[in-house]
Amino acid sequence: MSKQAPIKRSLQRKWQKSKPKPTNRNSKKKSNGIGSLMENRRCHLRKKKKREVKVSKTDPESGLLVKNERERVFAYSYHTACDRNGWILQTYVTAANVHDSQAFFVLFERVKREIQSCPEAVCVDAGYKTPAIAKYLLEQGVKPIWPYTRPKTKDGFFRKSDFVYDEYFDCYLCPNDQVLSYSTTNREGYREYKSDPAVCRSCPYLHQCTQSKSYTKVVTRHVWQDYYEEAEHLRYVPEYRELYALRKETIERDFADMKEKHGLRWTHYRGLEKNEAQAMLVCAAMNLKKLANYLWKAKHRPFFSFAWLPILPTFFENIVYLWNKMGFRHSSETHFVNSLNGPCLFDKGHCHDQILFRSLHLAHG
Repeated sequence: MSKQAPIKRSLQRKWQKSKPKPTNRNSKKKSNGIGSLMENRRCHLRKKKKREVKVSKTDPESGLLVKNERERVFAYSYHTACDRNGWILQTYVTAANVHDSQAFFVLFERVKREIQSCPEAVCVDAGYKTPAIAKYLLEQGVKPIWPYTRPKTKDGFFRKSDFVYDEYFDCYLCPNDQVLSYSTTNREGYREYKSDPAVCRSCPYLHQCTQSKSYTKVVTRHVWQDYYEEAEHLRYVPEYRELYALRKETIERDFADMKEKHGLRWTHYRGLEKNEAQAMLVCAAMNLKKLANYLWKAKHRPFFSFAWLPILPTFFENIVYLWNKMGFRHSSETHFVNSLNGPCLFDKGHCHDQILFRSLHLAHG
């Protein structure tokens, strides 16, 4: 008997053990109850991680806009910025499924590059109300001014403002004077503060605090929440409240003209490039019409009339105001730039101390 025979037999045994055993289809497969539950849970998590993104077959560059529970359309978002006098400074077109806060940074950098300076204050819509935008603007010395948003807490439950944050100990205090200590920071940049389930189980305010089956209350706080709260305080300054009230006379009026007079209630072009060219052409036309209106009013204003004698000082002040406003210090070619290469601007050196931002959604028509 050779020395290699025992080695061969051991290898054959290992191979036979590793071979898959034939299974009988009629026999029922025995499975552990806990193991099957865990496997079903893993399959559910795998399916949940896969996010379905609907894409239009006719215009893949557009995005799905969900207006309400019943209405879903593929559309584009027109993000626009203007000054306090209604002159459109910049526009930026994105797919409708791109959030307003993501498009803000590109639009703001374009505005800064065109006016060659940084504005003093920025009035934004509620879609741009995020801690990242507050940090971005405050670090550049720009005052973010945004509207009040109602809390999204369910009726009958404590609001987030009812939980007091202790900056020194880095914790939250609930209405029952219990401590919510720091737990972790999630991927979205929110720090999570959790309560003690042993204390919450016997809390008299449990039905007003949380519906968690584990009796744990979780309060989140963004890592840039300090910038967000600073921007919230600016909303109460009387000067900035008056400035935010100008939105209905400036950017909202521009959007109304875009829809009613320039056919931008629906978009008739496919692709981002064509829609951006259309937006720039429409903004150029609106600025030209506004400039023609100012020139016509200045030309046809009566210069000599006895009825005007009491208000002659005010009249000359208006002439000087229009002179500075329309930028007569420069030649007429510098008021606007080529609408195909970039957005049309009015007098890049003036009237840009406050900028107003807004977004408009256009579906295919």
